Amino acid sequence: MSFLKNIFSSKKIKDSNQEESEFKGVYSTEAFDQRYVAQDYDKDQKIYGDSLKMIESYFIDNKLEKNITSPINHPLNLDQAIDDGMGFLNYGKAFQLQDNEIILFLAFAFNDFMIRNMDFNLYLDKEPEFPLRTMVLKYDQDEVVLSVYPFEYALKVMNNESSFNNLYTKVKNQLERIPRMNKNSDN
Repeated sequence: MSFLKNIFSSKKIKDSNQEESEFKGVYSTEAFDQRYVAQDYDKDQKIYGDSLKMIESYFIDNKLEKNITSPINHPLNLDQAIDDGMGFLNYGKAFQLQDNEIILFLAFAFNDFMIRNMDFNLYLDKEPEFPLRTMVLKYDQDEVVLSVYPFEYALKVMNNESSFNNLYTKVKNQLERIPRMNKNSDN
């Protein structure tokens, strides 16, 4: 069975030694497999590549020096693209993109970062709790699952309610606190 922890929640469990975390529930492997469909990162490289090119083009066209040289889709750079220059939303609209397409570029760029740098996997949720949560990144280790909703979060960032770096920092802190199981022990 896997424990599902989400970044966003109205119910929190407090431990005196830890920040607030949400315990969402217990899922069997069968229930997980029925609800979530793994997305093939390698097959979808064009989508990720196009998103990264769009971010790179934004910095070039606005003559901006990136906060982080590499990778282009580091959360600090994604936040910078939203705040500096003409703003990524206006940039996308100049290409006649709709708001949801612009947000998807950001979400896929963030997905790529989390997949490559934080060992997350992308899933399609067939039964999302909210409409913006069909795309879900999951980190699964030692029966503990951490979930992130990139499209929903990208929308929050675009609405100036948070930042990609804020989420990245939260995820790093959560991953540092995940209990590690020793697979070689007899316990």
